[in-house]
Amino acid sequence: MYQNLISLNQLPLGTFGKVKILSSEGNERRRMLDLGLIQDTIVESIRKSPAGDPIAYEIRGR
Repeated sequence: MYQNLISLNQLPLGTFGKVKILSSEGNERRRMLDLGLIQDTIVESIRKSPAGDPIAYEIRGR
């Protein structure tokens, strides 16, 4: 159905992506929805910790 999809954690720093599928379940899914991660939301990967995790994202320009 969707081609060329990558996971949010694979989004290169400084680039934008658009949410197409939310594959999480349970509390993790609820938290992502609470943060505003719904279909067609624009997300920018802005910062990564020295260890690589966590990663900071800008969601809907906030």
